[in-house]
Amino acid sequence: MYYITLDLEWNQAYAEKALAVQRRLCSRLRGEVIQIGAVKLDRNLNICGSYQIIVKPKYFKKLHKHVSELTGITQDQMDLGTPLTDAAISFKKWCGNDFVFLTWGPDDIPMLKENFHVNGIESTWLERTYDLQIIFNRQTDGSNRQRSLEYAMEYFEIPQRLPAHDALNDAYFTALVAAKLDVAEGIAAYDSTKGEHLEASVIGDADAGDDGYVTIGELLEDDVISAPVCPICKAKLESLGKPLHSKGQKYTFLYTCKKDGDMILTLKLHRNFNDTWRAKRTLDKATDEKIKAYHQGLEKSNIRRKAPKKNYRSKKKPAASVSSDSGSAQ
Repeated sequence: MYYITLDLEWNQAYAEKALAVQRRLCSRLRGEVIQIGAVKLDRNLNICGSYQIIVKPKYFKKLHKHVSELTGITQDQMDLGTPLTDAAISFKKWCGNDFVFLTWGPDDIPMLKENFHVNGIESTWLERTYDLQIIFNRQTDGSNRQRSLEYAMEYFEIPQRLPAHDALNDAYFTALVAAKLDVAEGIAAYDSTKGEHLEASVIGDADAGDDGYVTIGELLEDDVISAPVCPICKAKLESLGKPLHSKGQKYTFLYTCKKDGDMILTLKLHRNFNDTWRAKRTLDKATDEKIKAYHQGLEKSNIRRKAPKKNYRSKKKPAASVSSDSGSAQ
């Protein structure tokens, strides 16, 4: 098996142009890939190949000034690039059959999938992907912080002799960092966490061709939320309380299954490109800690609702009292 470090550069459109294109395509397109860079490593993490191609965009044809300054790619280079459909064929052939992708951060593969989707390119071969940033954190200080690639290079005292923000150079830097890690062990640990959720899905993803939810209420009334079934025995779950609404459009539900015990259903809501709603839905075994956090959240929510509102309006001054022996004007 080979490890392939992957990096992309993409062009951006100004907000109005991007929104107009997405509405026309009925699909999300945050940017168009203009450069693919990749480095292939063998099972011993020795570099054994590289790939680089400039891609000609189909929708965002004018190179954004900021992108040009950051990457060094010119309008002429982009105009002479390879169409994405041809670049995808070339890149897939170079990757071969037995490989996994290593990226630094979570952005590149979703961006490539968006571009493949709007161009009608099959993308299932992109699925075996691992975020090397997560593996780096787990094998160094164990933090969840978002470390830059430059930070990892400095950590391992890897000299940066090539300019950054070039897809091939950044893929090469990622490969050098990978060679300092136990990638096989990192992938094994990474895969084990994928079983963390009993069930995980995205509902209402209009960006991927589904029907989005017009309102949050409509989403919450969907049977997969209001009447879920146990992912183990498929029996209907019973609700143990009202939903907990947290910051960032997050909803937590407590359910129980007579056979398999208490379960926590979590929703994280996001806006689709067309202003409808989608949600990442996960279902987990409800630990004592999770149940406690759920009830504490409900208590805080109730306290906030019951707290009296302060009246900041200025109070009227009381009318001056009139003495009983005051004479009236004649």
